[in-house]
Amino acid sequence: MVSTRSSSNASEPAPAPTVGTPSSTNVTQRIGSVTSMLDRLGQTLDALPAVTEFEKGIKDYLGYLHCQVTEIKLEQAKLREEMLVRNHQVRNSVADLEVNVAKNEQYTRRDTVTVVGLPKPEEGAESQGDLCSKVAEVLSASGETVTVQDLSAVHRNANQSRVIRGKTIPPSITVRFLRINKKDNVLRGYKNYDSANNRPRDVKIYQSLSPYYSDLRKTIYDFLNCKSDNQLFDKIKNVDLKPKWVTYQSPTSGFAVKLATGEYFNGIHSLDDFSKHIYNKFPACRVDV
Repeated sequence: MVSTRSSSNASEPAPAPTVGTPSSTNVTQRIGSVTSMLDRLGQTLDALPAVTEFEKGIKDYLGYLHCQVTEIKLEQAKLREEMLVRNHQVRNSVADLEVNVAKNEQYTRRDTVTVVGLPKPEEGAESQGDLCSKVAEVLSASGETVTVQDLSAVHRNANQSRVIRGKTIPPSITVRFLRINKKDNVLRGYKNYDSANNRPRDVKIYQSLSPYYSDLRKTIYDFLNCKSDNQLFDKIKNVDLKPKWVTYQSPTSGFAVKLATGEYFNGIHSLDDFSKHIYNKFPACRVDV
């Protein structure tokens, strides 16, 4: 490391790093300062004739010192660039690990759906038998016959209903199937939108989502509905994009998105996946960096 101290102050401690400044940046600044100082000193000496051997030696030594400091500066810049590359690789590895953990957690829910909007008795307790029978009846509306014996677990996710904008919303229901193929048939056959009456159904059925995928779905919807300030996305912005639906398809395909204008894309397991689709498909949504 190059010291900026003179020989007369050799016993003084080195200057402390600037508070709040990264050490690598501080070192680069100090090396740059030394280089500039040597440049000025060299220019001053060049303007003076070197009469004695001592003066010639001083000029030669300063030239050598300048070369050494320049080499150190280049090595420091190279090390900083390598550090940035390694940090980027580490961040990517951590992000990949997070997605893999989320995928594994979601995989454990592959046999489970969530039923939303099934009324809860206003008076009296709801027996487990009654709940299972009502759920089986609703699931059978998909065209796939479902009996209580096809279900391994059925339970409400809360005890009390909620009132949202004057409308009573009953607690959602988690339903686990004994056979995954029957669950898949139910999800394929049941339509949350009643096309005959041209309105959403009162009772909806969704693939059960882990907190990670649930948050991801909400963030995608918020972006497409312009309900967020887009701080989570540094490369894209929403320009006239509206969602038709955002649906979880499978552990392999992740989320699929269909826009109101008909565009479709899938394979979304992270915000980065979604951002890449928007960036590549819609040039107008790109943020100029």
